[in-house]
Amino acid sequence: MSFNVLLDGLPTQYEGHSINSDFRIGVQMSQAVEDPELIQEEKIAICVDLLFGGNDPLPDPKTAAAGVQWFLTGWVTDRRGKEKNRAPVMDFNVDQWRIYAAFLSQYRIDLNTADLHFWVFMALLSTLDECAYTRVVDIRTRKPGKKASAEEKRMLAELKRRYALEEQESVEERAERERIAREFLAGVTIHKREQPQWLNSMEASE
Repeated sequence: MSFNVLLDGLPTQYEGHSINSDFRIGVQMSQAVEDPELIQEEKIAICVDLLFGGNDPLPDPKTAAAGVQWFLTGWVTDRRGKEKNRAPVMDFNVDQWRIYAAFLSQYRIDLNTADLHFWVFMALLSTLDECAYTRVVDIRTRKPGKKASAEEKRMLAELKRRYALEEQESVEERAERERIAREFLAGVTIHKREQPQWLNSMEASE
């Protein structure tokens, strides 16, 4: 049965394993997922350690990866469109003050000190009334209308440049960077004690 916030308590476990459900954990996981400097294995390792850190032992790799996906998207109840190669429209670093001000103004929640479950935070973020944050997101996604004048198109293009997020690398550039990173990591000997616990488990299962 799917989760219903009107009927169910907010989750603090996944498959019997305790999770760190604070919204700051979810924000850091989201940042890791969107970080173009990290390869896929690094993103998974960071997210698993953030979400399940404190568990001894950690979940097996398959359960851990599924838990990360569930935690980041389990709050969504609307139908999701195809998001392959979708350009990001917000960034928790770039938009931090707009988000902070919106929560303080609309909900009287100080995100610097608040104790919020990540799913509650995301529900509130996704339903904000019009504010600086929502206007900037709208600018990033807006396309000029067919009847827009040359001046209107110029003004929109200028706003898009002002609020643009960092340019994303191409698929080819990313593949090449990940290949180089894997070759480098393959030549590095990592002491077992320094490896994330989930990685040790994965190696043992191979």
